[in-house]
This record gives sequence, structure tokens and C-alpha cells, in this order.
Amino acid sequence: MQFSYISRAAFTVLLLSLIALPLSAQIDTSKTYTLEEVIISANRWEESARSVGRNVTVISSEELRNSTYYSVGELLAEQQSLHMVGDGQTPGAVQSAFLRNTNSNHAVIMIDGVRISDPSTASNSPDLSELSLARVERIEIVRGSHSTLYGSSAIGGAVNIITRGFGTPGFSGTVGSKHGVFGKGTYSTANQIDLNYTTPRGFYADFGLAHEMTNGLDATIDTVQNPPSFNPQDQDDFDKLDLSGELGYKTDRFGYFVSYRREDQTSDVDQGAYSDARDAYTNFMRDFFAYGGSFTLSDDVELKYNGAYSDLARDFVNDSSIVDQAGNYDGSYIENNYEGSLWENELTAHWESNAISTIIGIGNIQQTMSSHTYTYLSSFNYESETNLDSLDLKESISHAFIHTELNGSLLNSQLESFSMGLGSRLVNHNEFGTHLTFELNPKVQVSPSSLVYGAVTSGFNAPSLYQLHSPAISPGYVTDRGNENLEAESSISYEVGWKQTVGSALQLNLSLFRTNVDNVIEYVYMWNPDREVANLTSADYLGDTYLNASEQQINGIEVGLDTRIGSTLTLGGNLSYTHSTLQFNPADVDEQYTEGSHVQIYESGEFLTAEKEIESLTRRPSISGNVYLAWQLLEPLRIQANTRFVGERDDVFYSSNLGPYGALDRSNVDGYSLTDISLRYNISDPFAVIGKVENLFDTDYTEINGYRTKGRGFFIKAQYTF
Repeated sequence: MQFSYISRAAFTVLLLSLIALPLSAQIDTSKTYTLEEVIISANRWEESARSVGRNVTVISSEELRNSTYYSVGELLAEQQSLHMVGDGQTPGAVQSAFLRNTNSNHAVIMIDGVRISDPSTASNSPDLSELSLARVERIEIVRGSHSTLYGSSAIGGAVNIITRGFGTPGFSGTVGSKHGVFGKGTYSTANQIDLNYTTPRGFYADFGLAHEMTNGLDATIDTVQNPPSFNPQDQDDFDKLDLSGELGYKTDRFGYFVSYRREDQTSDVDQGAYSDARDAYTNFMRDFFAYGGSFTLSDDVELKYNGAYSDLARDFVNDSSIVDQAGNYDGSYIENNYEGSLWENELTAHWESNAISTIIGIGNIQQTMSSHTYTYLSSFNYESETNLDSLDLKESISHAFIHTELNGSLLNSQLESFSMGLGSRLVNHNEFGTHLTFELNPKVQVSPSSLVYGAVTSGFNAPSLYQLHSPAISPGYVTDRGNENLEAESSISYEVGWKQTVGSALQLNLSLFRTNVDNVIEYVYMWNPDREVANLTSADYLGDTYLNASEQQINGIEVGLDTRIGSTLTLGGNLSYTHSTLQFNPADVDEQYTEGSHVQIYESGEFLTAEKEIESLTRRPSISGNVYLAWQLLEPLRIQANTRFVGERDDVFYSSNLGPYGALDRSNVDGYSLTDISLRYNISDPFAVIGKVENLFDTDYTEINGYRTKGRGFFIKAQYTF
């Protein structure tokens, strides 16, 4: 029987509910088949995941060991309310994360609490394909607005990648090698080494190396238009090398560290959606230096200092492409070079007593970007070149924040089960001035096994350097592409949630949320205001720019369940549903800046002539979920099955029918389900072999228009831990 993705989602919820209800009566809570008690730092101090008044997930070191994955993006794709675009395509494809269906630049990505971004791009959001799992100990995901604690971009939530450092005294490590195929003519190998040496006195050295090489799929495929007359097929390969290391010293009261991470990858790419190119590639490099220290002043007070400098470069080259069966070339050459840097420093103080836990901090983030582009088209004898070096583009964001959690016992001992989290952050940006965010986060420990919480939070997302300062302009245009009058995107979020445990073998969480994002930055065309929209021609074009021009509303519900049945079987799953709208209002347009021009939103082709509401947000499903079943069949043998389903969603494609220049139109993309089966066998205590079949049923599906996805894959991984 064929299930639609909605039927599968409903079936999953029903199945989990039917299992959970009898388990509450059948589980013997005196036995110790416990689910792991995870300690996280969602509030920037360590506490149990079960006691945090927000929806959090931890991808543990055990899950990392049991998987065949070697990249962060592959792991995030299986998490609740986190839709990944790119992980299902050929390795090296751009990977973007949509957390709680907010924009891809509305989630903060961090390594050890330090932000990773890409100021050289228009959106300032990182491509997650750059992040391998070298030295990664665990990954924490905190859903919902957290701009008070983490600053700009944390509208949808935060992802913190936590690496290994100080370890057990002695020499330890892991060596792994993975090989496999995921389609005709493909081959992939990934190899990783993680080593740690810690002395009894607290000095340590940690080192990681990860290398991945892929002979991949042809990245592009025509999913919307009729097949073109000539579209040569080729493999788009991928080569990636990551080096990472840390030196440090740690005692009970004092610690410091310095670390370095080098990411270097080359991806064969095509000209864009639908269109192949044999001689196009992208090379990306990032050098990431981090440093910091901590000092415990007393049993109640700890000081921490963290800093990092990140320098990155991305080079795209598209040499002449073959355009017909005779082997003729188009005589074009395109080269784009982008550079960026990110430097951040922060000092925090954490004070904790029986009834109060408070963290305060001050810091500064500085970003720079530059680009150089060159285009030559022999058929038109056309040559152009741009260089942003002389503009010295940079921004500085200073901040101060405070977050405190107050226990009700301060007022009355009978209120000990009640706590209130309060927080605020003041930001000063060198372009748009000051911005204040706040957080209210009450929670009630109804019983030792039941927690109810709520949250009202505000957030913001600063414009990127490109959106503020891009100078692209031509004679007769109204303004530059960059808009220095842009305001920060701002949000207000509401959430209520419930966490329940049954004995020590079942965990259930439920959350309902609403997020409104105002002043959303849109890329727009501008047109001659003296002519009716229906009569516009290309001669009426007055340039392109960025405007605060829309509002997003996202309402959602999340449910998750993890349970251990006896000592050998673990079952879990999650389901997310959202209803999202995008709203436009001509009154929101800065007419002084646009000089009264007609404004056309590029992503939808809509002209802002009247209030307009569009259902759903592009590339984000309204429904998604994951189910897993793990069975410890024998002491050395573990079998796990995972099913991930993604609902239908809208995607964009260029349509020449939307206005004189064309714009992005929408088309529906079908939902899909993917099932993976893995088997781990411990040959001996240090040595294990993991086999995996991905996309077991060889499902043909689309992530985004114009790009191919992986078919059934077979992988084997050998791992030695000492």
C-alpha cells in the first residue's frame, strides 16, 4: 500500500502513541534501562536537558560512533524541525539549514560557542558542507529565538558543535574509514583520525584529520522545463580535507586553550539549476583560530573568555562550456573570488547559588568582506570586471547581555518548583545603531518527571555587508544594489512546552510555537513609476536593491518520543508541523529611498501595488518527521532503521513571464520518505564494522528544482577506538 507523506506522518504519530501508552504501565521503573542523561549548555551553563525550559536535542558521542556520517549536515537532516537542503544531493552541494522554518540565515551555527558565518555571501549564512565531524564530541540544537544569549541570527535557534579537548589521562583516539556508492558510476570514501593525549597534570593535545573524496552524480537535472536540446552529463566530484587541533591546560579552577581548524574543499559544480558545465568548480578555504580561558573565582563564580578569528576565501571558475554535439564551446569565462573574515571576542561571568543562576557578558564581533568578479563572453565581445577591495567593507557589533534564572524559593519555599528565566541583550551596530532583545522563560517542575515551560522572546538578524554596501549600479538607476538604510530583521516568538518522563526509560516532549519576523530583507527590482505595471518594458528598469519589505508568520507544533523497551530495544521519533505565511504591504516600502518606483519582489515576482499574503515559505515543508528503531540483537551486534519523511513544499524557478526581466516563480515539489538500515558489529572492544544501506527503496525524489538527488547507497565503515 502506498502512503502519502501526510498518511505516513499520521501513521507515525499513531504508532508512537500506541507504543507509549502501554509502556507507561508496563515499564518497571526499578530496573535501570535508562536513557542517557544529557548535560547541555542551552543557557550557557551546564544543566540537564530534561530540566531546560526549551526544546533541545543533543546528538551524542555514542550516536556519532554508531553512524557512518562524516559531515554535520547529514546528521542535522535527521533532527526535529530542522530541514536541510543539499544533504541529499551529490557531496559538495551547498547545504542550508532551515530551523523551525525560519530563513537559512536565521539559525546561529557555532563551534564551541563561537559563531561560524560567511560574510562574503549575500546572506552571511554558512554553507554547512564545509563542516566535517573531525574532533566533534557532540552537537547541541536549541530551538526557538535565542538572540538574547547568542546575538544576531538566532531567530529560529542555535546549533552548537562541541569538539573534544581535555580528556581522560593517557593516549586515546579513533581511526575510521568509510567507502561506498550512491548511484551509477559513483564512489565515495571518507577517512578520519582523532587523537588525544592528556597528562595527569591537566595538559592536553587534541588532533583531528578528515578527508573525503567523491566521484559524484551529475549535479543538475531538468525537473521543471522540457529537456534542452543539448545538456552534457558529467560527474561532479568533491574533494575535502579538514585539519583540526587544540592545545590546552585544565584544572578544577583554571584552564586555557588555543585551537586551529583548516577547511579546504573543491567541488565540481554546474552553471546553475538545470544547466550542466564540464569545466566549472568552486574552491573553499577557511582558517579558524580560537582561544580562550576560564577561571573559577569561588564555588559560585566563574569567569570565561572566548575569542576566534576566521578567514575564508571562495573561488568560483566557469570556463567555456560545450554547447552542441559538434563539440563547439560558448567562448565564455567567468571567475568570481570572494573573501571574508570574522573576529569575535567575549568575556562572561557566571554566578550560581541555590536559587539564582546568572550569566553576564560583553563582547564584540567584527566582519569584513570583499569580492572580485570577471566575465568574458566572446560571442558578444563583452568583458566586465568588479572589485570591492577599495570599499574596505566591514562592520562592528558590540554587545552586552544578562540572563538569569530565579527560583521561586526566593519568595516562598513552597514555590521551589517554579523558575523564571529573564534576559536581555543590548547591541550596537556601526550601521543601524542599537537594538534591544529580551527573553521571558518561566517553567514549572510539576513533578520529578514532568516539566511545563513557556517562553516569550525577541530576536534580530543584522543585514549582511553585501546587502548594505554592494555598489552595483548603472547609469539611470535609482540607487546602488546595497542599501545602507536597511534595518535589522526583528522577531517576536511565543512558545509553550511540556516534557515528560516515565520512569527512566521514556521521554516525551511537546511544544507549540509562533514566530513573527518583521522587516524581512528582500531582493527587489525597481521600475519606472510613471508607467502602469501592466505596460512596463525593459526600458523602464531602474535597478535592483535590498529592502525591508515583508513579514513572516510561522505557527508550529513539535512532538518527540524516545523510549527504551527492555535492555535491547530503543524506539523514537519526532514530528513537526508548521503553517507559514509571507505578507507584503506597500506601506512598508521606503518610498524616499526608492523614489516612488514600482517595487517587484524577485523571489515571487509580485509587484507591491496592494497588500498581499502568500501561503508557505519556499523550500520549507509544512510537515516533516523522523522515526528510528534500534535493536541490540546480540552483545556485539546492533541494528538500526531510520525513516525520514519530508512533506510537499514550494520551490522557485526562473520565469521570463514575471515582468519584463522575469523573476522567480513557484512550483510544487512532492513530499518523500527515505529509509536507511545500518548494522554495527563490534569484532572486539576497540574494533567495529558498520554497514549501511541508505535510501533503501531507491526513492526518486527532489530536494530543490534543477538538482539531482542520491539514489540507493551502500556504505561500509571500519572503526578502531583506543
